[in-house]
Parts: sequence; C-alpha cells; structure tokens
Amino acid sequence: MSVCIVLVMAVAAAATWYFLVPHRPGSKADGQCDCAERGSPPLLSLSATKLGRRTLEVRADAPDKERAELIIRELKKEKILPPGVQLREVAVGVDGVLYLNLSRGLMETQAGVPSEIVMVYSLVNSFITSFKDTRKVQLLVEGQPANTIRGVVYTYMPLEFNRELLED
Repeated sequence: MSVCIVLVMAVAAAATWYFLVPHRPGSKADGQCDCAERGSPPLLSLSATKLGRRTLEVRADAPDKERAELIIRELKKEKILPPGVQLREVAVGVDGVLYLNLSRGLMETQAGVPSEIVMVYSLVNSFITSFKDTRKVQLLVEGQPANTIRGVVYTYMPLEFNRELLED
C-alpha cells in the first residue's frame, strides 16, 4: 500500500511540474483574491504552482449544499474547474468521508484549465477545510466513483488533505 502511495505521489509531482510550468499557455501567475471572511473556513485556490489559502463569506447556518455550491462556483470563477461542472449532491458520512457528486463536466479537458492534480486537490482540500469532521473526500461523477478524472490522479478511493501542494 505504501509503495502505491509513493508511486502516486511521484507521478503527481511530475505531472504538477509538467502542467504548471510558467511558460505553458493557460497557466496562472496569481489566482489569489482578497475576500472577506466572517467565521467561514478557508477556501483553497491556485496560486502559481501551489494551492494558497483564500476565505469566503458564508452564513454560519448555511446548509451543506449551499456551502458546497459556493465552493464550486468560486473554483469555476478562478478557472480551476471547467465551466460545465455542476454539483449534483453533497453528503457527509459518519465515517468522516464527504461524498461529492459532480456532473460529467468535471472530466472535460480544455485549454487554460489547471492540471488535474491542482483541480482535484483544490476540491479535496477546500471541502475538508470547509466541512467540520471531514477527513476525506470521495469524488463521484454522476453518482459513481471514477478511477481518474483525466488520467493522472487516482480518485476511486476517498482522498485526504494534501499539505504538499500548499504554499509555504
């Protein structure tokens, strides 16, 4: 199991370098923005080749689906997610896994969209940070787990927070 994790991490690091080299078309120099925050957890977004912290204003009593839609909307606005992505459902299991059911638009490939690694971990890190008692995120496409979104990150099993992609 640990050999697979090391192998996946090595592939992820190589893919991150390949897809986020600054001279490549569509790479962003700065995805940060200043947003107000009142008691809401941070949203993670792209900044150069790392994920940075960003906060959004959210009502404390907002339902889970409303908070999830806000995160998806902001990641689409930052061009981290393709515009065709739609949130179908969000559910938090008693096992600490958040199930994030998205439309097939998640698998669209288009110019200017960051690498699969950044996209997947922007989702995973944002939802783990934003939903209390969530330890992992299971990405679903049209209700089913996908082996991978675009061929790089293994997404069939729930994913944990990735600290290695965070800005220092």
